[in-house]
Amino acid sequence: MLGVILEEMRLFVAQRYGYRAWIETLRRSQRSPIHHYELHQAYPDEEFGLLAASAAEVTGTPPLVLLEAFGEAIVPDMMRVYGYLIDPTWDYADFVLKMEPLLHEAMRLHGPGVQPTRVRTCRVGPTAVQVIYMSPLRACAAVRGVITGAAREYGVRIDLNEPECVLRGAERCLFTVEWQAAPAA
Repeated sequence: MLGVILEEMRLFVAQRYGYRAWIETLRRSQRSPIHHYELHQAYPDEEFGLLAASAAEVTGTPPLVLLEAFGEAIVPDMMRVYGYLIDPTWDYADFVLKMEPLLHEAMRLHGPGVQPTRVRTCRVGPTAVQVIYMSPLRACAAVRGVITGAAREYGVRIDLNEPECVLRGAERCLFTVEWQAAPAA
């Protein structure tokens, strides 16, 4: 897990729940209240899970709700930071379909050996995409949030379903994303 994502967790908790909630999250994660994450440093994935669980406990927010809100909240920041990797002619479908190569390119900028989340995508119709997420981190709620956050950034209303989920015993998380086609000009 790259420090930039852990820093995004700090910003999310502090902005949404207050800085004291972040300090308490650190304390419950057995971290110093002045602990900070280096943006370019790789951390064990468990660090993200520990912070998310502690933040959920501190804020009284169910963990899956917190992770989904986090995923949704990081999209604008990530699009701003890595916007030069996104083709301005892309629409929402292009963005979702190219999500994994974007993640790989962004993480490669931070250093060799950083492994981004495994996300596979494919078009399953003119206005539908499948997203497959596989990770021992089991943070599928954050992926759901990213899909929703990107839709908001692109001004698209989506129907998002998750027929398969590791949290319900599946081997992977499978999202089906559908949207309405833009009216012809």
